[in-house]
Amino acid sequence: MLEPLKKTRLYEEIIKQIQNLIANGSLKPGDRLPPERELAIQLNVSRTAIREALRSLESMGFIESRVGGGTFIKEITLDNVIDPFSSVLTQDKKLIMELIEVRRLLETEIARLAARKINPEKVKAIEKTLSIMETEIESGGIGLEGDNAFHNELAYAAENLAMEKILSMCSELLNTTREAALKSMKDPRIGLKHHREILEAVKAGDEEKAAELMKKHLMEAYKNVKGDEV
Repeated sequence: MLEPLKKTRLYEEIIKQIQNLIANGSLKPGDRLPPERELAIQLNVSRTAIREALRSLESMGFIESRVGGGTFIKEITLDNVIDPFSSVLTQDKKLIMELIEVRRLLETEIARLAARKINPEKVKAIEKTLSIMETEIESGGIGLEGDNAFHNELAYAAENLAMEKILSMCSELLNTTREAALKSMKDPRIGLKHHREILEAVKAGDEEKAAELMKKHLMEAYKNVKGDEV
Protein backbone atom coordinates (compact mmCIF):
# COMPACT_ATOMS: atom_id res chain seq x y z
CA MET A 1 0.00 0.00 0.00
CA LEU A 2 2.78 2.44 0.97
CA GLU A 3 6.10 2.67 -0.87
CA PRO A 4 9.62 3.23 0.52
CA LEU A 5 10.83 6.80 0.00
CA LYS A 6 14.03 8.50 -0.98
CA LYS A 7 15.40 10.64 1.85
CA THR A 8 14.72 14.05 0.31
CA ARG A 9 11.96 16.32 1.65
CA LEU A 10 10.62 13.24 3.33
CA TYR A 11 7.66 14.67 5.21
CA GLU A 12 6.24 16.24 2.02
CA GLU A 13 6.50 12.90 0.20
CA ILE A 14 4.78 11.15 3.11
CA ILE A 15 1.97 13.70 2.99
CA LYS A 16 1.61 13.24 -0.77
CA GLN A 17 1.38 9.44 -0.50
CA ILE A 18 -1.27 9.55 2.23
CA GLN A 19 -3.26 12.22 0.36
CA ASN A 20 -3.17 10.05 -2.78
CA LEU A 21 -4.44 7.04 -0.82
CA ILE A 22 -7.30 9.15 0.52
CA ALA A 23 -8.08 10.50 -2.97
CA ASN A 24 -8.24 7.06 -4.60
CA GLY A 25 -10.31 5.57 -1.78
CA SER A 26 -7.65 3.24 -0.38
CA LEU A 27 -7.94 5.15 2.89
CA LYS A 28 -11.48 6.07 3.90
CA PRO A 29 -12.96 8.23 6.69
CA GLY A 30 -12.68 6.32 9.96
CA ASP A 31 -9.73 4.17 8.84
CA ARG A 32 -6.93 3.95 11.39
CA LEU A 33 -3.40 4.64 10.22
CA PRO A 34 -0.66 2.22 11.29
CA PRO A 35 1.40 3.29 14.34
CA GLU A 36 4.34 5.66 13.78
CA ARG A 37 6.87 2.85 14.11
CA GLU A 38 5.14 0.72 11.48
CA LEU A 39 4.78 3.68 9.10
CA ALA A 40 8.49 4.46 9.52
CA ILE A 41 9.38 0.87 8.59
CA GLN A 42 7.03 0.76 5.58
CA LEU A 43 8.31 4.07 4.23
CA ASN A 44 11.94 3.58 5.22
CA VAL A 45 12.12 6.90 7.05
CA SER A 46 12.62 8.15 10.58
CA ARG A 47 9.79 8.46 13.07
CA THR A 48 10.61 12.18 13.22
CA ALA A 49 9.67 12.53 9.53
CA ILE A 50 6.47 10.57 10.17
CA ARG A 51 5.52 12.84 13.09
CA GLU A 52 6.15 15.97 11.01
CA ALA A 53 3.97 14.65 8.17
CA LEU A 54 1.17 13.61 10.52
CA ARG A 55 1.20 17.02 12.23
CA SER A 56 0.83 18.70 8.84
CA LEU A 57 -1.94 16.34 7.73
CA GLU A 58 -3.80 16.97 10.98
CA SER A 59 -3.50 20.76 10.60
CA MET A 60 -4.90 20.41 7.05
CA GLY A 61 -7.89 18.47 8.36
CA PHE A 62 -7.11 15.11 6.73
CA ILE A 63 -6.51 13.13 9.93
CA GLU A 64 -7.27 13.35 13.64
CA SER A 65 -5.42 11.95 16.65
CA ARG A 66 -7.38 10.34 19.44
CA VAL A 67 -5.71 10.03 22.83
CA GLY A 68 -4.93 6.38 23.41
CA GLY A 69 -6.71 5.43 20.20
CA GLY A 70 -4.36 6.24 17.36
CA THR A 71 -4.61 8.36 14.23
CA PHE A 72 -7.67 8.22 11.96
CA ILE A 73 -8.69 9.52 8.55
CA LYS A 74 -11.26 12.30 8.83
CA GLU A 75 -14.22 12.86 6.57
CA ILE A 76 -13.06 15.58 4.22
CA THR A 77 -15.27 18.63 3.98
CA LEU A 78 -14.71 22.05 2.47
CA ASP A 79 -14.44 23.42 6.00
CA ASN A 80 -11.65 20.93 6.82
CA VAL A 81 -9.66 21.91 3.76
CA ILE A 82 -9.93 25.68 4.20
CA ASP A 83 -9.86 25.69 8.01
CA PRO A 84 -6.43 27.37 8.31
CA PHE A 85 -7.80 30.28 6.24
CA SER A 86 -11.44 30.28 7.31
CA SER A 87 -11.14 33.12 9.84
CA VAL A 88 -9.67 35.33 7.12
CA LEU A 89 -12.14 34.26 4.43
CA THR A 90 -15.20 34.79 6.59
CA GLN A 91 -14.14 38.40 7.24
CA ASP A 92 -14.12 39.05 3.50
CA LYS A 93 -17.33 40.98 2.79
CA LYS A 94 -17.17 40.25 -0.94
CA LEU A 95 -16.89 36.52 -0.28
CA ILE A 96 -19.82 36.59 2.14
CA MET A 97 -21.97 38.32 -0.46
CA GLU A 98 -20.95 35.81 -3.13
CA LEU A 99 -21.82 32.96 -0.77
CA ILE A 100 -25.26 34.47 -0.25
CA GLU A 101 -25.67 34.40 -4.04
CA VAL A 102 -24.74 30.72 -4.01
CA ARG A 103 -27.25 30.12 -1.22
CA ARG A 104 -29.93 31.84 -3.27
CA LEU A 105 -29.36 29.36 -6.11
CA LEU A 106 -29.34 26.31 -3.86
CA GLU A 107 -31.80 27.17 -1.13
CA THR A 108 -34.50 28.47 -3.45
CA GLU A 109 -34.67 24.99 -4.96
CA ILE A 110 -34.43 23.41 -1.52
CA ALA A 111 -37.54 25.35 -0.45
CA ARG A 112 -39.33 24.21 -3.61
CA LEU A 113 -38.43 20.54 -3.01
CA ALA A 114 -39.30 20.77 0.68
CA ALA A 115 -42.79 22.03 -0.24
CA ARG A 116 -43.17 19.08 -2.61
CA LYS A 117 -42.06 16.47 -0.07
CA ILE A 118 -43.27 17.93 3.21
CA ASN A 119 -45.01 15.80 5.86
CA PRO A 120 -46.18 16.42 9.45
CA GLU A 121 -42.98 15.06 10.99
CA LYS A 122 -40.82 17.41 8.91
CA VAL A 123 -43.09 20.35 9.74
CA LYS A 124 -42.66 19.64 13.45
CA ALA A 125 -38.86 19.59 13.11
CA ILE A 126 -38.83 22.90 11.22
CA GLU A 127 -41.23 24.53 13.69
CA LYS A 128 -38.88 23.57 16.50
CA THR A 129 -36.08 25.56 14.85
CA LEU A 130 -38.30 28.65 14.77
CA SER A 131 -39.00 28.24 18.49
CA ILE A 132 -35.25 28.11 19.11
CA MET A 133 -34.75 31.25 17.03
CA GLU A 134 -37.56 33.07 18.82
CA THR A 135 -36.15 32.16 22.25
CA GLU A 136 -32.71 33.39 21.23
CA ILE A 137 -34.11 36.73 20.04
CA GLU A 138 -36.19 37.19 23.19
CA SER A 139 -33.00 36.64 25.20
CA GLY A 140 -31.26 39.45 23.32
CA GLY A 141 -29.50 37.35 20.68
CA ILE A 142 -29.76 37.46 16.89
CA GLY A 143 -31.23 33.97 16.53
CA LEU A 144 -28.25 32.41 14.76
CA GLU A 145 -28.59 28.88 16.15
CA GLY A 146 -32.25 28.70 15.17
CA ASP A 147 -31.52 30.25 11.77
CA ASN A 148 -28.86 27.63 10.97
CA ALA A 149 -31.15 24.85 12.19
CA PHE A 150 -34.05 26.13 10.07
CA HIS A 151 -32.08 25.97 6.84
CA ASN A 152 -30.58 22.59 7.74
CA GLU A 153 -33.99 21.07 8.51
CA LEU A 154 -35.41 22.51 5.30
CA ALA A 155 -32.58 20.84 3.36
CA TYR A 156 -33.35 17.56 5.13
CA ALA A 157 -37.06 17.95 4.28
CA ALA A 158 -36.15 18.38 0.59
CA GLU A 159 -34.79 14.81 0.55
CA ASN A 160 -32.03 15.67 -1.90
CA LEU A 161 -28.86 14.09 -0.58
CA ALA A 162 -26.57 15.98 -2.96
CA MET A 163 -27.86 19.38 -1.86
CA GLU A 164 -27.78 18.30 1.77
CA LYS A 165 -24.14 17.20 1.40
CA ILE A 166 -23.13 20.43 -0.31
CA LEU A 167 -24.65 22.49 2.50
CA SER A 168 -23.03 20.22 5.08
CA MET A 169 -19.60 20.51 3.46
CA CYS A 170 -19.81 24.30 3.47
CA SER A 171 -21.59 24.60 6.81
CA GLU A 172 -19.14 26.92 8.56
CA LEU A 173 -18.92 29.34 5.67
CA LEU A 174 -22.69 29.34 5.18
CA ASN A 175 -23.26 29.88 8.88
CA THR A 176 -21.06 32.95 8.61
CA THR A 177 -23.28 34.42 5.88
CA ARG A 178 -26.32 33.90 8.12
CA GLU A 179 -24.62 35.62 11.02
CA ALA A 180 -23.65 38.55 8.79
CA ALA A 181 -27.20 38.81 7.43
CA LEU A 182 -28.81 38.72 10.88
CA LYS A 183 -26.41 41.32 12.25
CA SER A 184 -27.14 43.62 9.31
CA MET A 185 -30.91 43.57 10.00
CA LYS A 186 -32.45 46.42 11.96
CA ASP A 187 -34.46 43.83 13.90
CA PRO A 188 -33.70 40.06 13.96
CA ARG A 189 -37.44 39.42 14.22
CA ILE A 190 -37.64 40.30 10.53
CA GLY A 191 -35.62 37.16 9.75
CA LEU A 192 -37.89 35.12 11.99
CA LYS A 193 -40.93 36.49 10.16
CA HIS A 194 -39.40 35.52 6.80
CA HIS A 195 -38.79 31.99 8.04
CA ARG A 196 -42.36 31.63 9.27
CA GLU A 197 -43.70 32.76 5.91
CA ILE A 198 -41.47 30.27 4.11
CA LEU A 199 -42.62 27.48 6.42
CA GLU A 200 -46.28 28.33 5.83
CA ALA A 201 -45.77 28.03 2.08
CA VAL A 202 -43.88 24.77 2.54
CA LYS A 203 -46.62 23.39 4.81
CA ALA A 204 -49.23 24.28 2.19
CA GLY A 205 -47.22 22.43 -0.45
CA ASP A 206 -46.97 25.62 -2.51
CA GLU A 207 -43.68 25.03 -4.31
CA GLU A 208 -43.60 28.28 -6.26
CA LYS A 209 -44.45 30.47 -3.28
CA ALA A 210 -41.93 28.70 -1.03
CA ALA A 211 -39.21 29.18 -3.65
CA GLU A 212 -40.14 32.82 -4.23
CA LEU A 213 -40.18 33.63 -0.51
CA MET A 214 -36.78 32.00 -0.02
CA LYS A 215 -35.37 33.93 -2.97
CA LYS A 216 -36.76 37.18 -1.56
CA HIS A 217 -35.39 36.38 1.91
CA LEU A 218 -31.87 35.83 0.55
CA MET A 219 -31.99 38.83 -1.78
CA GLU A 220 -32.81 41.02 1.22
CA ALA A 221 -29.95 39.39 3.16
CA TYR A 222 -27.62 40.23 0.26
CA LYS A 223 -28.76 43.85 0.18
CA ASN A 224 -28.48 44.21 3.96
CA VAL A 225 -24.92 42.86 4.02
CA LYS A 226 -23.96 45.03 1.06
CA GLY A 227 -25.32 48.01 2.96
CA ASP A 228 -24.55 51.45 1.67
CA GLU A 229 -23.16 50.06 -1.58
CA VAL A 230 -26.66 48.99 -2.75
